[in-house]
Amino acid sequence: MAKTIQEIIEEFSSKGPQPINDYHARLDEIRATRQPGDGAYLDRLTDEQRMSLLRDQKAEQASKAHEKAYKAYTEEVESYHSTLAKRVDHIKGELFKVEDAGALSRAATATDAELGAMLEIAAQAGNAELGRAVFVAAEQRGLGNLMHDYFEKINPEGRELYQEWGQVPPQAIQERQKNVDAILPVPDPDALMPMAGVW
Repeated sequence: MAKTIQEIIEEFSSKGPQPINDYHARLDEIRATRQPGDGAYLDRLTDEQRMSLLRDQKAEQASKAHEKAYKAYTEEVESYHSTLAKRVDHIKGELFKVEDAGALSRAATATDAELGAMLEIAAQAGNAELGRAVFVAAEQRGLGNLMHDYFEKINPEGRELYQEWGQVPPQAIQERQKNVDAILPVPDPDALMPMAGVW
């Protein structure tokens, strides 16, 4: 069975932050390093040269950690948005797709009272297409009473889908999730260096 919007969001909430957490943990490890890695000539270097070597090594390690996290997080976000988009398309098709352009046109131009009458006719005749056209118009106008009647009389299964539809994350949040550069900025090598006086 397909995952619901809520299940898709929960799965991303548990897996999505992992690459970011791993990345910050790795940066903490790099930051904690106080000496350059082993080398044959370390004992011949001045303090400035050792500091420069340490900085270069930290920069390289941080760059690799960033690249790995960037790739992992991007893959998580792309997978999440792809799964979410498929579910949204499915719900949209089930709730809002109306093949009969005439019914949709009549519902769009009907008064609220006429919409109510159309819904009664659709329920009486068992015309799901007309009912869906009325639902689409009622949803656009925020006519909760007609939407309720539609779910009661024509499409009881649609109620859960409509509740799920309301859980779709806003576009602004989805765009922020895609902005990997803001979430995972390239590390500043200077910020990884020991404070003066720590040597």
